[in-house]
Amino acid sequence: MREKLSDGVTRFTSGLLAVMFYGGIAATAALPWLFRWAGKYYPVLRRHYWLHTILFMLAGVGAVLIIRELRRMFRTVLAEDCFVRQNVVSLRRMGYLGLGIAAVTLVRLMVIFTPATLLIILVFFIAALFSFVLSRVFDQAVRYKEENDLTI
Repeated sequence: MREKLSDGVTRFTSGLLAVMFYGGIAATAALPWLFRWAGKYYPVLRRHYWLHTILFMLAGVGAVLIIRELRRMFRTVLAEDCFVRQNVVSLRRMGYLGLGIAAVTLVRLMVIFTPATLLIILVFFIAALFSFVLSRVFDQAVRYKEENDLTI
């Protein structure tokens, strides 16, 4: 019999994804007020308030949507049925969202150049590529599973 995920790891991962999801929604919604406050200490935020607010909000929404897809995938892992078409779709969506976040961050890089911004672009671009590759792997696994289910 297959070994199930330990209850502690399952609860921790599920809780972490929930905190990240709802915390991400709250943080994204709070950005206009946070940037107003931070603009007192960082002139670049005051100078480009609307641009930063819009770009960070777009990136925040993208990140929250990625976490939503991860939560969907986690449910299939818990159900011990992870090679399903929905996970292929989720991985593809996460790839497009990752590319979107990288693009939005690239626009921000043109306003103010920082090494950290370059790193964020690189991380989301590579994550997007991995998501696309994994979606192809999962797609093939789903096909094999469906063919196998038909022969039984």
